[in-house]
Amino acid sequence: MPQINPIKYSKELQKVIFPDNSFYKRSIAETGVADNVTSVERPIQGSIGKAKKGAPKTLPLPVKTALDSSDSYAVDLVYADPLVINNPTDFALNYNKRATKQAQQASVIETKCADIAAVGWAPSVEAQIIKSTGEPRATNVIGLAGDRKALTLKDMLKVKNALMRMNVDGLGGKLCMLATPDAYTDLLGIDKFVDYNLTGNTSKLEKGIIGHLLGIDIYYRSTDEGHIGLLYTNDATPVKKDTEAKIASTDRPGNLFWNDKMVGRAEGKLKAIVNENAPGYMGGTILEAQVRFGASHGREDQKGVIALVEDNA
Repeated sequence: MPQINPIKYSKELQKVIFPDNSFYKRSIAETGVADNVTSVERPIQGSIGKAKKGAPKTLPLPVKTALDSSDSYAVDLVYADPLVINNPTDFALNYNKRATKQAQQASVIETKCADIAAVGWAPSVEAQIIKSTGEPRATNVIGLAGDRKALTLKDMLKVKNALMRMNVDGLGGKLCMLATPDAYTDLLGIDKFVDYNLTGNTSKLEKGIIGHLLGIDIYYRSTDEGHIGLLYTNDATPVKKDTEAKIASTDRPGNLFWNDKMVGRAEGKLKAIVNENAPGYMGGTILEAQVRFGASHGREDQKGVIALVEDNA
């Protein structure tokens, strides 16, 4: 007589793990992003020159024309691959597969939006791209070869100095850093680094902030490849790479610093499309999800953002 092996169906679903994407909420959000929006145009205040001291030499004073301008950044469609959910009576499940897959699609989209934000905010101005100077150490980014220079307190001070010289503090906002796991490990070796796990300041941890150094709230993020979503080339003047670009073995992982009042994002509402009993799919339900998203630094001169790249050793 054949033996019957009873099966216990666990309610604990092993979910796909996604990186922490909360950092990109630390920015100015554009509202009213409709499904057909393809770009955001922002007004830019023109310079009116410096104030002068003393009695004017001639009257009337020369008059300047008040000139303002504008710039724009792209808002792209971000979507997840459509999924078909088979008739649930065909198999036994102890969880809501439809709800689970919709949540998974939302997480895939949010992760892509976070990648777009990291690249969109990252500077391309040479003076705002600083290279690490520490001792050579291994990189854990998949696809890279050789060692990278560790981050040091000297590097962090250089970043802080550059941010201070931009005079963005008067606009308010908080200074933030998004670190690679390798870079965050480097920072743990700096005596002045404050770990909120040790201080017991749980309010910071609940917001995704895992450290504080030199007045900068520090986050970390790791894509499947092991970087924050931001890579720079190995050129003399590093060039940030698009989210769709392939990794080169000589690329350098970027760590991003920003004032959260100096970067922006345009984020529409996540749109879920459910097609039940879709023709041609044997009664299955097709799930689709999409959103409009774009991100950019807040100014043409890119003040308020710095990249600290892990330089090749």
